[in-house]
Amino acid sequence: MTVTVRDEGPGIPDGRLEQAAADGRMGVARSIRGRVAELGGRVSIVSVPGQGTEVEITVPV
Repeated sequence: MTVTVRDEGPGIPDGRLEQAAADGRMGVARSIRGRVAELGGRVSIVSVPGQGTEVEITVPV
């Protein structure tokens, strides 16, 4: 099963998710990526500053 969420918002600045992880703020890494990985799935996040973000979550059925 795949779920895709897109928006046309400001996007996530380059390096923001990596910096959050380095600072110990693991919201995306643990709450999304970690839980999906535990189910054997994957998460793809594509974000272009000023053009929005797309998050695709795929888990086995």
